Amino acid sequence: MEVTSPSPSRRVERKERLRGEILAAASKMFANRGYEAVTLREIAKEIGYTHAVIYQHFPDKWHILAELSRETIALMVQNFDAIAAKHLSPKERLFATSRRLIQFCVAHPQQFRNVFFGPENRDGVRAGQYLNDIGAPLFGRFVQLFFDVAKDEGLPNTNDMVVAHTWWFTIFGLATLMVIQGVVPELPDQTLVVEQTIATLWAGVQVVPRLPKSAITKRSGRSSASKPQSANSFCLLRTR
Repeated sequence: MEVTSPSPSRRVERKERLRGEILAAASKMFANRGYEAVTLREIAKEIGYTHAVIYQHFPDKWHILAELSRETIALMVQNFDAIAAKHLSPKERLFATSRRLIQFCVAHPQQFRNVFFGPENRDGVRAGQYLNDIGAPLFGRFVQLFFDVAKDEGLPNTNDMVVAHTWWFTIFGLATLMVIQGVVPELPDQTLVVEQTIATLWAGVQVVPRLPKSAITKRSGRSSASKPQSANSFCLLRTR
């Protein structure tokens, strides 16, 4: 009886399927037990293979987490772009994408935990810098959108980058609390909290914040911040 080997396409398909099983198992285990507590042997056991099979796809556990992080950020970018495309005015896009960012985090708590609650040191890079780097495409989109809103709505001439950061941090801070806590005490309808947060932020950006001079090292108006200058603000919600 002649034994035939699988076709190249079948081998590729099998390899991709196994890679997906590794990532899915690792994602669940990292989120439930913490990255440091999970071993490659345990991941392999979860999917019914020896740990040697893992090395055919990933050189170490860190690369599994890195791939999970990239996939999550890519989904968030895709989601952001899809929502933004449905709304004409910058203000509507700002509100809609803010809502959707929170909804995404709450709907994908496992992925959210893996990205933002992983190890402090990631392959020799501090978590904050790593998150800034992979999150730059998403944060850059958000900052550009906020600048478009400031111009279109004629918001007070202030430091738009600082205000954009404040909006971003508030949205992700709320998302983090909802992921950790799961519910808002005595308020089953969480959408009310989300809508009130966005409404409060919007009311705030329509007036000129009066920060104490001691808190301002360098004042810059909109003219000097007409474009997003840095996407290095993705990691403030990083916590243990």
